[in-house]
Amino acid sequence: MGWNVRRQIVRRACYILSKRRRFEMRNIFKMVIALFVLVSFLALPRFGFAGDYTSGKEEKEKTKEETKGEKEAVKLEDMTVTATEEKEEVMLKPSATIINVEEFKMPGTSQNVMDVLKTRAIIDFRGGSDLFVDRDPIYMRGFYGKRFIVALDGLSIQTTHHGNDDVDYNQISFPQIESIEIIPGPHSPLYPGKSIGGVINVKTKGLKRHETMKPDLKVTTSYKSYNTQNHSMDINGGIGSFVYGLWYQKDHTDGYLRNREADLDIITGRFGYILPSDGYIYLTASYSDSDYEEYVINDPARSDYDPGYPDTPKVWRSYEPWQKPSMNKKDDSYRLAYKQPTPIGLWTLGAYYHHQHHTGEKWDYIDKKNKAKGIERISSRDEKWREWGGRLQDEIQLFEDHLITVGFDMDNLYRNLMHSAWDRPESRGKYQKIIGMYGIYIQDKWNILPRLTLTPGLRYENVDIFFRNWSERAKKYKNPLIPKDFIKRNHNQVVPKFFATYELDDLSDVLRDTSISAGVSKIWTPISYCII
Repeated sequence: MGWNVRRQIVRRACYILSKRRRFEMRNIFKMVIALFVLVSFLALPRFGFAGDYTSGKEEKEKTKEETKGEKEAVKLEDMTVTATEEKEEVMLKPSATIINVEEFKMPGTSQNVMDVLKTRAIIDFRGGSDLFVDRDPIYMRGFYGKRFIVALDGLSIQTTHHGNDDVDYNQISFPQIESIEIIPGPHSPLYPGKSIGGVINVKTKGLKRHETMKPDLKVTTSYKSYNTQNHSMDINGGIGSFVYGLWYQKDHTDGYLRNREADLDIITGRFGYILPSDGYIYLTASYSDSDYEEYVINDPARSDYDPGYPDTPKVWRSYEPWQKPSMNKKDDSYRLAYKQPTPIGLWTLGAYYHHQHHTGEKWDYIDKKNKAKGIERISSRDEKWREWGGRLQDEIQLFEDHLITVGFDMDNLYRNLMHSAWDRPESRGKYQKIIGMYGIYIQDKWNILPRLTLTPGLRYENVDIFFRNWSERAKKYKNPLIPKDFIKRNHNQVVPKFFATYELDDLSDVLRDTSISAGVSKIWTPISYCII
């Protein structure tokens, strides 16, 4: 091949390559232009097609005006929202039922805590009359007073009376109650082992900050059949962080049974301080005085029958009409409450002291063998009961789904039977310890799934019970191997608790606000029916 031919071939190849490059460059240039137009179209739709086009100069002037407006922004004064949060009348939860007393509605007027409790299906009211509450009138899930806990702000208000005379509900001043929490079953480690039936925790009104010295005053009065009257006064006030409260309640009824008149006076005072950290500390003192008569026999077959009252035939512990038996209870109690939020949880401390003097009188024969000697007014009962204890608790929000509660509680109960035939004469009038209890507990409320909540817990409880060993009637020791009037028996146990709840809202609209729960807990208590 000659040189000229080779040169022509090279020129032809270079021409073809240059033409191909120009074609590729044109394609690349077209792609860049198209991409630029597309980006401009996506980035500027609200300016290019809304009919509100502004030039660059106008845009700059507009930006300057906005900046100037931000600098000249008007600062509003502090605003306070005075609307209160609406509370539900009754809040039903699987683990508890919470009754907001102020919102609770029932036919007539609520006179005492029993008027609210007896409306719940879980509570079985067995009192002879709801006009006045003298002894334990309720069962909880079929259990009597020594098988469930009654507490005021988490602290026990139970005494060591024998039989079904365990809780005096009259010492709870109704005007100071904010809510009542009813916990069914023995699944809470926060309360002693005798809470087999559950827990009734009465919560008092919280502290409210007052900006002026003008107090809030509330007076209520009601009148019902059988000359039943209820009068109450509620005063709350304070200055800044210092808060005070005063409640007074007076009840009276003639009763519908023969010889059943009753009177009750309760006065409660509280002084507290709201801490800067949203905590508080306050002391509450309360005094109550109740006088009530015991109903007597009213048998239509007898000559002393009074048709103006219902029939009450002779049964156990019924009195003759002429005996006119009456009882009196005087209670004084002091309670200290402290709450302090800290980086390691919400700490609460509660301590209490309660004293009760229970007396009774009746007419009786001077000499039952010789009734001709006449009758005299005698003392049928003279007992004193003392109780003190406390609780220290910390609630720790460990994670978003874990609320850990740890605590320690204790309870000590004493009795003084002034002229009991059970004790030696030289021992009468002295306080004898009946129960000494303390417990340590931990609980974890774990939202393991959005609809599944597990609440495992553990409680260690140590109980000392003092049993009577001396028999005054037999004049000897029941157990001669232990020559002591009272014998101490110690009982302790580790008690596991578990409660689970699954909400069914997501399964069907029909199951909205519906859940299923299951609890598996150990039941343990050494406290018997009659511990004295």
